[in-house]
Amino acid sequence: MILRILIAFIFIPLFVGLVLLERTIFYNVLITLALLTALLEYSGMFKKAGIKIFTFINILFLAAVLFGLARFRVYELNILVLYRGFTLIIVYAVFLTVFSLFSSDIKEGVLRLVFSFFGGFYVVVLGSSLILLRNLGPFHTLFLFAVVWLYDGGAYFIGSKYGKTKITPLISPNKSLEGLIGGVITALAAITALKYISFTSALVPYNDLGHIYIIVIFLCLAAQSGDLLESLLKRFCGVKDSSNLVLAHGGVLDKMDSFLLAVPIYLLLAVL
Repeated sequence: MILRILIAFIFIPLFVGLVLLERTIFYNVLITLALLTALLEYSGMFKKAGIKIFTFINILFLAAVLFGLARFRVYELNILVLYRGFTLIIVYAVFLTVFSLFSSDIKEGVLRLVFSFFGGFYVVVLGSSLILLRNLGPFHTLFLFAVVWLYDGGAYFIGSKYGKTKITPLISPNKSLEGLIGGVITALAAITALKYISFTSALVPYNDLGHIYIIVIFLCLAAQSGDLLESLLKRFCGVKDSSNLVLAHGGVLDKMDSFLLAVPIYLLLAVL
């Protein structure tokens, strides 16, 4: 526990510094490396389950998506951009389908196709929204990360002490309803305090408190869903962590799971 907290205290200030930099290239490089590592961890998990993911195609898909996002801004979204994105996904699916046809076993080919495509959507499509998030501005990025981290921390500590009602005992027996509620309350209380403290008020890029609370609640539920989704995948693969890369924290995918659903939800709420 002490090691986990120490690593967090080292990483968080460094991450905040990268987000606040005017040039986003350093943040983008960090997210790119994280997504690449998460893809490799995803493949490693399923390899232990006897399913060989088309990792090379997924990496090419990641490169294509990031290239397309290099100069894209969230508020530039239009029909042409959506068409290009849809076309890219179709081409990606076609490549996966063709390669899966050459599998030595029909069942193996179907499993490789399904879980490779899911990995591309799960890590690449959802994960690349972290790049779009920074395009909204540094304080939108810090706001979302703060909410998710506050929720995760509150849910962990309150759930560890008071958790009795299990949410999904087969998938993640340590997750409880008490922890979920405690995490939401922690995030709401902390964000409210940040909003009304003068030197931290910029971290909350909204004025209406009701609007803030709605966004925070949606983000907390999305973060919990993302965590449970990765737990489901790990249960299927028979692994405890996606890897041992991050000391005392598991793998990179383990640290990103809460954000993979939360960030797209936030982008929708912020743009609409």
